[in-house]
Amino acid sequence: MNKRKTGFMALAVAVLLVGCATGFKATHDHDPANDFTAYKTFTWISEHPMTVGATDRIPNPMLESRIMVTVESALGTKGYRLIPDAASADFVLAFTVGSREEIKVDSYPSMSAGYAGYGYPRHWGGWGGAYYGVGTETSVRQYTKGMLAIDVFDVASRRPVWHGAATKTIHESDREDSAGTIQAAVDAILAGFPPL
Repeated sequence: MNKRKTGFMALAVAVLLVGCATGFKATHDHDPANDFTAYKTFTWISEHPMTVGATDRIPNPMLESRIMVTVESALGTKGYRLIPDAASADFVLAFTVGSREEIKVDSYPSMSAGYAGYGYPRHWGGWGGAYYGVGTETSVRQYTKGMLAIDVFDVASRRPVWHGAATKTIHESDREDSAGTIQAAVDAILAGFPPL
């Protein structure tokens, strides 16, 4: 196997491991007719680009600035430059946050052991035999599903050209490390920008 193939396989494995470690499931969509190679500069669609989507709880208002800083840094790493004027930018961004409580109900068969005693005829020795009754056990679990979506709009055509979203079951540790959670969500989403 040549070095190029080995390097590519190592990179692919690393990307898969990082994706699994974050726990975020990301999806991406884009306009295939759009020329993403021309993009060099970006800014936000407005001073407050956060939209609150479907949610069961009021989001922390400090999320907006934290997500903005994280996205700006991630795009800077990709070579894009943040500028203040939307009219001069190649693309503008907006994002949506949301969460909802979900309930998962699992039912599965269970074996409950019992013992039958002395019901057999005497010529079988009077010994009872074991029997098993099949029942159903049900487990109910409530959890929070969090979502972050980022949208890219082409300034020249004033239309949406790219969409990325990430979802994850949110645990208490995710709330305690909100910076790490935001970083993981943004990384998962922007892994697909620009589209290949």
